[in-house]
Amino acid sequence: MSFLFAAILITAVIVLCFKAFIVIEKDEEAVIERFGSFNRVIGEGVHLIIPFFEKMHGIETPENHRLYLYNGKISLQKEFFEFPNDNREFFGKDKSNFKIKADVVYQITDPYKAVYETVYLFDALNQLFAGIIQKKLVDLSEGTDSFEFIQSFEDECVKIANDYSTNWGVKIWEFNLKQIVEANGIRHDFE
Repeated sequence: MSFLFAAILITAVIVLCFKAFIVIEKDEEAVIERFGSFNRVIGEGVHLIIPFFEKMHGIETPENHRLYLYNGKISLQKEFFEFPNDNREFFGKDKSNFKIKADVVYQITDPYKAVYETVYLFDALNQLFAGIIQKKLVDLSEGTDSFEFIQSFEDECVKIANDYSTNWGVKIWEFNLKQIVEANGIRHDFE
């Protein structure tokens, strides 16, 4: 009986040790909550947290709000996500429908804001770009397939998005338009 108790105790201590130490790599940070409230932001190195009282609060993945990117650690490197993350249609000045595919290159600059200023960061960014692009498509005129137009379109999207996303602790670096599909099936690739 005492051997079983000792084995259970040793197993519990090992599990607590694994949960107590967090290794944060270079270009990562983590937001630590104690009892569900913000406690601190930790940077590169090995850190000790109190198991069951403290936990990492990360950023949810674009596909699933129940999973955290990088197991709760927040990368400070440039990353990208695909826009839109749904089957959204946009409309032009003449009420014609468009579907758009693009990549957005972003970087988390303030982990605290990225976690707490929006409920779901990637949904907020998706809605932000959807609004910007819808406005641009309504203002769009014919003969806009030129490289110069596409480049200015992408640059304007980044500029407008950064006006809002800085409040969320995110810097937008690039908006890369990959494809526009018109309602009649005509596909414009920009890669």
